[in-house]
Amino acid sequence: MIKQTACLLLALSLAACSGVDQSAQALGTGVSPLLLEDKPEQWADSYAGNPEVQLFIDRLVKGYGFDRERLEIAFSNIKQRPNVIEKSDNQPEVLIPYFEYKTRFVNEDRTKMGQEFAVRNQYWLRKAEQDFGVEPNIIVALIGVETYYGRITGSRDVFTSLTTLAFDYPRRKTYFQSELEAYLLLSRENDWNIGGTKGSYSGAMGMVQFMPSNYRALAIDYDKNGLIDLWKSDADAIGSVANYLRHHGWQPGQPWFVTAQVANPSDVEEFVNRGRKPNKDFATWSSLNVLPTQSFIPQKTGLIGLRTGPDDMSYWLAYENFFTIMDYNPSRRYAMSVLELAESIGRYESH
Repeated sequence: MIKQTACLLLALSLAACSGVDQSAQALGTGVSPLLLEDKPEQWADSYAGNPEVQLFIDRLVKGYGFDRERLEIAFSNIKQRPNVIEKSDNQPEVLIPYFEYKTRFVNEDRTKMGQEFAVRNQYWLRKAEQDFGVEPNIIVALIGVETYYGRITGSRDVFTSLTTLAFDYPRRKTYFQSELEAYLLLSRENDWNIGGTKGSYSGAMGMVQFMPSNYRALAIDYDKNGLIDLWKSDADAIGSVANYLRHHGWQPGQPWFVTAQVANPSDVEEFVNRGRKPNKDFATWSSLNVLPTQSFIPQKTGLIGLRTGPDDMSYWLAYENFFTIMDYNPSRRYAMSVLELAESIGRYESH
C-alpha cells in the first residue's frame, strides 16, 4: 500500500536554496520526489524491507514522534549506493602520501581564491575573530580545503548515502546510524524534504561540510536573516566554522606547529603520529633528540611525521590547535594541508 502511495506522489515546487530541495509532494509526505528517480522495483529490495531499518523506524517513531508513513515512504524509495562504501574504504587522507595529497589543496589557485574570499568577506571574518578567537586565514583555508570555497559541496542526496553507511558499512554503522537520525531530525526542524539535501558521499553538507549532528549543534545563523544556510551564505559558513573550532578547543593567538629535527627516527617511531592531543613537553622531546628548528612556546606538543617527498620524511612538533583541526577531520595530512594553505593565504589584511 505504501509503495503504491509513493508511486502517486507528485512534485509541486522547486527549491530556491542550493543544496536543499524544498519541493513538496501530494499528501504532504515531506519526501523529495528526487528519490523516485532510482526507486527499487520491489519493497523487499528497498531499505524499508530491511528488518534493521524497521527497528530504526520504530525507535524514531517512539522516541521522537516521527510519522511512520513518511519514514517508510522515504526508505522504500532507496536502495544501497555501493560507491559510498567504496569511497569510504579508499579515502585519500589515508592512502595518499602527504607530498601528493597536499597538491590538491596547497597550490596557487586555491591560495589566490582564498585571498579573494577573504577580501570579499572581511567583515564576517573580522567579526568571527572577535567573537570566537579564530584567525581569518584558518577559517578561509578550512573552507577552501573542504569545498573550494563553496564550489564543490556534493551532488548526491544525503539521505541515501547515510542510510547506506548506517546499515551496510559495519565498521562504522553505529556512528552513521546516529548521523542518519540527526539528519532526519534536522530535516524535520528545518522543514526539508527527506532526500532533498545534497552533500558528500559520507553525508557532509554545505560549503563547510558539516555532518548532520554538527549542523544541528554548531551551525549558526551568523547573518541573522532567520535561516542557517551553509550552502549559499558565506557569513553562516564563516561563523559556523569559527564556532566549531572554538567549541573543540581552538586557542586564540597560539601557534599551530613548529618544524623539528629528529636525530634518530627509529628512537621515536612509537611516538610519531600517535594520539590526538599534545603529549610531551620540550624537555622530554629534547631528551629524545627531537629539537625544534623554529622559535617555540614551551608547551606540550605531539610529534607529526609526514612524507614530503618519495624518500623524504619531515617532522613537526604540533600544538593544541593542530589537533583541533583534526577534530574536523581526523587526518594529519588533512590538518597539515589546512594549516599550510592558511600560511600561504596569509592574513587577509596583508592583501
